[in-house]
Amino acid sequence: MHYIMLDAKLVTKLTKDNNKRVICTINKTEKLHCAIMPKKDGGHFVMIGSSICKKLKLKVEAEIEVSFVIDKSEYQFDMPEELKEVLDTDDEANKIFHALTAGNQRGLIYLLSLVKSSDKKIERALKIAESIKMGITKQQLVLKK
Repeated sequence: MHYIMLDAKLVTKLTKDNNKRVICTINKTEKLHCAIMPKKDGGHFVMIGSSICKKLKLKVEAEIEVSFVIDKSEYQFDMPEELKEVLDTDDEANKIFHALTAGNQRGLIYLLSLVKSSDKKIERALKIAESIKMGITKQQLVLKK
């Protein structure tokens, strides 16, 4: 697991009004939506995926420039155009999707971010729509059906 430890003053500033979601910018180039997580032994951190570390060629204990802002976006994640179009054309799936918890919505959106090809994203967005209409809302189960 790769993570960035956060200063207590920064955590206080970012978590006002019970907020836990932030946008983290690394080295002024890579923006990611993150959750502020507590450590068991005290303190807080945000997780950074291996793909981001590889993309930025980061090594353990590397010095990086990081900035944080409170994530005020609708889903606390970038909504892929492919999923937006599928939901816009499928009223039932749209209604179900927007009735899900914010965490489930983010999880389903994340499934689309894992593929690069637009065709694959469309295929996956359609699969998500069909799955949630069948009552399958957990990201771990959507791709198993």
